[in-house]
Amino acid sequence: MTTATLDRTALDRILPGSGTLSARPLPHGRFNTCWHVADAVSAHAYLLKLNDREGEAHLQQMAAAMRSARAGGVAVPEVLRVGSDPGLGPFLLQEWLDGRTFAEARQDHAIEADLWPRLGHQIALLHSIRPPRSLVATPASRARQLSDLIDALIRHRLIPAALAEAAHRHGLLLAEQLGDLACVNTHQDIHPDNILIRPGGTIALLDFDHANTAEYASDFVKPDRWCLSSADDRQRMLDAYWQQRGEPADPLFERRLAFHRLVITLSYFLYWHGRDPTQLPGCTAALRTELERT
Repeated sequence: MTTATLDRTALDRILPGSGTLSARPLPHGRFNTCWHVADAVSAHAYLLKLNDREGEAHLQQMAAAMRSARAGGVAVPEVLRVGSDPGLGPFLLQEWLDGRTFAEARQDHAIEADLWPRLGHQIALLHSIRPPRSLVATPASRARQLSDLIDALIRHRLIPAALAEAAHRHGLLLAEQLGDLACVNTHQDIHPDNILIRPGGTIALLDFDHANTAEYASDFVKPDRWCLSSADDRQRMLDAYWQQRGEPADPLFERRLAFHRLVITLSYFLYWHGRDPTQLPGCTAALRTELERT
């Protein structure tokens, strides 16, 4: 659904009994077309996500992840309705949370030091919720994940053979060092546009499109790469994380992070391959940098 306006009749079906509704389009994400919907009578506001590509099943899965997170104490928007409308197609309606994203606050140089422990606390709450399925990561499962990814890159001729071999060799070494580890509920996309700083400084997590059961360290790759600017802030976040989890800091954290950083760097090749191939040289440079740093 990419129309510039929303049909009023369709909005009435999704929000029956509402007052005078207005809708404005929001920047499109990878999965969804998003609208800010406001009720002038009640002053309530909503976020409406439409998704024709992945469909209702994807939205139902995202809604389940958000509801589980919210029930576990994580600050996320409340899901109000999810389904399929005859005019709009698959949709998810959630409450609109006031605030500004990390990206917007950073532009205004408004990131406070206490944001980091609050973020670590939220991530820990999410990871403490029982996942929908029990899954244990092993050296063998990590090796399969890495090999499947590199095989796909070679098949599409997205990566030089020598670079693929170096990445594979490095990843296999890390995979073997990490042993067996129970997976947890994860968000998988904690980047500057998906961290909401609410009035009063509280933190909410947005956009659970990628949420799944995975190793805990994978959720720190994007904050580490796109959000953190100092070692002190990083430590504040991790200290709060382990305190909330009630566990000592994992001595293998840095190596776990390095493995998942490598996997995510490799996955960018496939992402940009079908969307904007001009980004592929940057992916190659990022992979070379990753291999040089470890």
